[in-house]
Amino acid sequence: MSLKNQEIDSRAADWAARRDLGALSLEEEAAFQDWLVADARHLGAYGRAEAVLHRLERLSVAALDTAPSGIAGQRDWSRRRLLLSGGIAAVAAATIGIVSIRDGVSGQSFSTQIGQVREVVLSDGSIVFLNTDSEISVLFTSQTRNINLLKGEALFDVAKNKQRPFVVSAGDTRVRAVGTSFTVSHLPEKPIQVLVKEGVVELERTNAPEALPIRASANIQAIAPADAPIVTMAMPEEKLARDLEWQFGRIALDNETLADAAAEFARYSQVRIVVDPAVSHRTVTGLFASNDPVSFAKAASSVLRLRMEVKGREVRIFEN
Repeated sequence: MSLKNQEIDSRAADWAARRDLGALSLEEEAAFQDWLVADARHLGAYGRAEAVLHRLERLSVAALDTAPSGIAGQRDWSRRRLLLSGGIAAVAAATIGIVSIRDGVSGQSFSTQIGQVREVVLSDGSIVFLNTDSEISVLFTSQTRNINLLKGEALFDVAKNKQRPFVVSAGDTRVRAVGTSFTVSHLPEKPIQVLVKEGVVELERTNAPEALPIRASANIQAIAPADAPIVTMAMPEEKLARDLEWQFGRIALDNETLADAAAEFARYSQVRIVVDPAVSHRTVTGLFASNDPVSFAKAASSVLRLRMEVKGREVRIFEN
């Protein structure tokens, strides 16, 4: 590991320890957020440090179950002292090794409800952001890291490990990465879509093993229709940023029709937007809270000089 990477891991361990011990002040939280965005490697390093923290917590709980009360308390205090001293970076590899030996093959599943967005830190330090109404299953072995996107959409910030490929399966499409950031969407009646934020991924069809894998790099979108070859296309950075606003609970619309906007909001809320066909082609641009279709309908109606009314769980938009 290079000196620079060691410094990043040490700083990540320090932030993880400080956040573990209590809420940061406003100034500290701002400094932490600035550090996260200062370098693309910082988020992954912090995810790995937090994963090690969780593992140490599990070991601490095990110690409480088996050790005399005084010793157990001392062990928990020693764990916190270790974190504060930056020792988490030094013991990370050993701790992960111990757990991988004990766990052997680890399997978990994570999901979100409609309107919920969830961040999951995996045992290898990778981070998964689950969009609304999504579900993944996780199966890690000593050789591979396998994720099955059962439904919905997820953003994967993958911790680098060339010896353990990170593979996401969605329907008949498999996406392989080593260390990168990308989204995969598996939505009803739509083709599998992959959007590469950083790095490079390889896509292949499980039902066509003879076909060569398709490589996609940063700012590339790959579309895998059910009965057609995988196609790739360039994605402007500004559009990529808009498409990832869901991480923050927002929907970014750029000259989208009201019909398409209503369909997008339907993914995030039980309240349905019903658009009169006579105005469904009208377009709207803006950034909106994904779980608040009523506020969107009010804003769109005002800008487009339309009418709206709310009845129960239905919002209608129509001409004056």
